[in-house]
Amino acid sequence: MRVSPRTYFHALAGLCLASALLVPTLARAEQKAGMPDLEQEEESCLPTSTTNLIVWFGKHGYPKLIVPGDSDDDGFIHTVHALIGETNARYDLGTRTDAITGGIAHYIHDAGYSCDVEYRGLDWTQVKFPEVVEVYDADKDKDFNNSKPEPFTQDWLSTNSDPNKGFILLLAFCNFDRNTNSFSYAINAGHAVTLVDAQPNTLLIHDPAHWRSMPGRKVITPDLLTGGVLHLPGYDAPVSGLLLLSGSELETPRHSIVMLTGAVCVTMHPQATAGTYVAGTAGAPGSTVGTMPGTAPASAPVVAPSPAAPVSSNQSWAMWLFDLLFKK
Repeated sequence: MRVSPRTYFHALAGLCLASALLVPTLARAEQKAGMPDLEQEEESCLPTSTTNLIVWFGKHGYPKLIVPGDSDDDGFIHTVHALIGETNARYDLGTRTDAITGGIAHYIHDAGYSCDVEYRGLDWTQVKFPEVVEVYDADKDKDFNNSKPEPFTQDWLSTNSDPNKGFILLLAFCNFDRNTNSFSYAINAGHAVTLVDAQPNTLLIHDPAHWRSMPGRKVITPDLLTGGVLHLPGYDAPVSGLLLLSGSELETPRHSIVMLTGAVCVTMHPQATAGTYVAGTAGAPGSTVGTMPGTAPASAPVVAPSPAAPVSSNQSWAMWLFDLLFKK
């Protein structure tokens, strides 16, 4: 049932009394309270999500991470642009996943801090992606450790409670075949969001795919996968241990679902200790976040945009109330 905003207003007084029961516990005890909720420009979901986290670190002990002159009012645009450069992101094609961990680490090291940047999740190096675009500035990524990444586990996200740790979640939009217990891509694009708070049954995220008039702040429910495969070019990737995400609008293509395929963890070092690339690459040289190559020849790549901004009339009344009461 669709309820108009006016109906929401009249119902608000009655609902406020029960809000403590309706709103998840994480809203009262955020691990990364005050994190920015920036809106992406075109296919810049990965650097924008990373900027949310970088700015939070910048305001909690690492001020040089924020580019001088940036402010909340301008959306920390200079920091976003600096991270676009470090991760070799493109507005038209997104971010190559093999540039994510190294690009983030380079940015932090260049600011004068030490860190670890680790990816866990699907082993994208097994995927046989053709080159959709020519590799540019590849020397920037040559120090990656291209070894097989550690498998993703949900309890890893609980370390987000450490103020020196933070996560960027990598998502895929999939169709599910119940007969074969297998998944396939529903849209030629990946997506990235920032983790704000992780609880066993809920995740609070900031999704950069939103209009400025609407929050990217969303509560989602993770469901553990215990089997199945994701069909990728030349590789059927086991998905056991990964998560299906539901709850707030994530603007999935019709009849599709959202899978968390992995996460990037940034660990800041308070002291001047040597940092490492624990798992240097989040993907094979042909895979991207923001768009997913490998389904078109290099001469005519098929590129789908990152998810569209959510429409307020599609939000549930509970999520509307949550955003009204608890959004920053």
